[in-house]
Amino acid sequence: MRKTIFFVILLFLATHGTAAAEAERVIFDNNEYGGVTKEVIYSEDDANFNKGMYKVIASYDKDGNKKKMEVYATGDSSEKKGWYKKVIYYWGRKKISEAYSTDADSTKYGFSRMVSYFNNNDKLEKREYYLNEDTVAGKLGVYKRVVHYDSKGNIDYVQDLDRLDNPVLIE
Repeated sequence: MRKTIFFVILLFLATHGTAAAEAERVIFDNNEYGGVTKEVIYSEDDANFNKGMYKVIASYDKDGNKKKMEVYATGDSSEKKGWYKKVIYYWGRKKISEAYSTDADSTKYGFSRMVSYFNNNDKLEKREYYLNEDTVAGKLGVYKRVVHYDSKGNIDYVQDLDRLDNPVLIE
């Protein structure tokens, strides 16, 4: 009986130890920031999976500071939130966040990617919308619409730009 219990405990520790080791792994030892890049894939019973995260890839600099994080949404979460992937860049105290739209949201709202720029106080400074070519503005040569915000979070002004960042005037 003791041998059976010991074997069951040993088997349990071996399988769960292996599963935990496979959950987080280093995929680059020397990334573009001089540090490591780690990948974590969440299982269906993990709290982060239940929050809508399927996979996270985090890149660190040589000092261990997080520089970039890619978050991949679960299928259910991407349908609800309208994005399948977010990439967050950390530049000192500033942060840039990219959200990649699902096909359904891209069709519905007319843009495939949204990039948000935050200041040192984590307040939104500007947001860029990368328009689909089949939208009315896209057919008129607008590649991205840039919305600038004031210090109170109100829209300050909007720019329509072509692929070379030249202004496009739509009248």
